Amino acid sequence: MKSENSKINKQSILLLIAVALGGLMDGLDGSIVNIALPIIASDFGADTGSVSWIVIIYLLMVAGTILIFGNIASRGHIKKTLIAGFALFTISSVICGFSISLPMLIIARGIQGLGASMIIACAPIICVKFMPREIIGLSFGVLTAATSVGFAAGPAIGGVLTHFLSWNWIFFINIPIGIFAILYCLKVIPKGDAASSEPFDWIGSLLLFAAMACGTYVLERFPHVGFSSPQILGILAACIISAVILCIYELKNPRPLINIRVFKYFKVNAVISAFLIVQVIYCGLLYLIPFYLTNAAGIDSLVSGIYLLIPPLVTAVASIPVSRISDRIGGRRWFMAASSAMLVVISLIYSVIIPEFGALPLIAALILMGFSIAAVSGPGPGKIVEVMPEGDKELGSTIMMTCVYGGGVLGTALYAAIFTLLTSSGGHVISFAELPTEIFLYGFHLAMIIGAVISIAGVILSLVVRDNPE
Repeated sequence: MKSENSKINKQSILLLIAVALGGLMDGLDGSIVNIALPIIASDFGADTGSVSWIVIIYLLMVAGTILIFGNIASRGHIKKTLIAGFALFTISSVICGFSISLPMLIIARGIQGLGASMIIACAPIICVKFMPREIIGLSFGVLTAATSVGFAAGPAIGGVLTHFLSWNWIFFINIPIGIFAILYCLKVIPKGDAASSEPFDWIGSLLLFAAMACGTYVLERFPHVGFSSPQILGILAACIISAVILCIYELKNPRPLINIRVFKYFKVNAVISAFLIVQVIYCGLLYLIPFYLTNAAGIDSLVSGIYLLIPPLVTAVASIPVSRISDRIGGRRWFMAASSAMLVVISLIYSVIIPEFGALPLIAALILMGFSIAAVSGPGPGKIVEVMPEGDKELGSTIMMTCVYGGGVLGTALYAAIFTLLTSSGGHVISFAELPTEIFLYGFHLAMIIGAVISIAGVILSLVVRDNPE
């Protein structure tokens, strides 16, 4: 077998740069907006619930359409879909920056989410379709590292732009990056296979979007309005009905959007579930830790932001070397199991941590969080692609990205729901600002114990599926 280095030719490097551009824009825009939300709310005279839709609508569009655009790209339209995604993302960034009202900004963010979904769907398919098999883990590692760099840089860049200019510039910064990405991809992305002449499954696409959008909305809003809310129950019913009809329709459709039959294989379900668990726990931790820093530890937002830079920076540094090692020695399941095992340790640290322990255990846990994602960034997607049946490898890559974003929404909603339940008093939800420290720590510690138990399931699911020899 040829060495790994012999497989990294000029074309592979150029394609890795294109993949990195997509990851960088995605990570940057995923974190740069949050820091400006209070100022945006003040400018538009909006409450925190209304302004949160700037984030929610973006996630809804990504989670609800990524498999659709992945299917379109896999049908011979990778280059067109990727360039269209960068163009839509760039144009919508202009509209976001010039928005004169909150509804205008929310609509523009929804369009931006569509562009992001097209970019995110294409990046892993490029790794699967155009990269040598020997460096597939490295390719996904580059994607993860670029996303982590963007995610880490977002708060700092957003803070500087908002402080010295205005919040509008957090969107304008996407314009030069987007223009360069369009010109670059026009030059380096191969045309790929001939476009498929088979009709596209628009019915399946609409059902999929309805199920995922409704499900995402329920998961996002459930902790705030309660499960018994008629609105939540109605949308949950719509989600379930859409999902059931989707499964029935796709099983009968000779050219389905999603080959539902791949989920009859235990190894497919086990690997996808293990990967999803990592995303859920990691994003749940990212949701609760800032509240620990401000409520329990009494750390201001500037220092908290510095602490929260640690995980993505560690991931950015470690993901590519770890991915190259996994490609070289194999054993992807061991890397996935190690990722979940680290999350068990991290959750147990947080389950007993108190401010009196000082900064050392906090920093150690944050560093481990970075390594936990680095350990799964290349091996996880590679393992998902490995277990998918022949002919469905590209579907595996888009399912992987759905897990990343779906896991983000699920993790945030799950930890919020658990914490709210544990800290409620007689059915009355206490705001974070009014929570006594002892009650906060009670809910925080128990939520972490539950996270540790879920992470153990991730370890088991990772180990039960053996690696196929290269």
